[in-house]
Amino acid sequence: MRKGHSIFLILTILTSVIIGTILGKAFSDVLPILNYGEGISLGPATLDLNIFNITFGFSANLTVAGIIGLIAGIIIYRKL
Repeated sequence: MRKGHSIFLILTILTSVIIGTILGKAFSDVLPILNYGEGISLGPATLDLNIFNITFGFSANLTVAGIIGLIAGIIIYRKL
């Protein structure tokens, strides 16, 4: 896989997960199962070097709608 293809795959998957999550929140009144999900996080860690401080952290919340978007993104990528 060339570099351009891997970047396109990552962008396709990220876009489809974001769109899936947005649609899941929009239709949560009709289908509340779409908003069911779990979050993972790595709390903030600070590196103090007296000259500057760097704070690292990560959190993600993946819902059922996001997983559906992930699968759709992979299918779309394979079709293209």
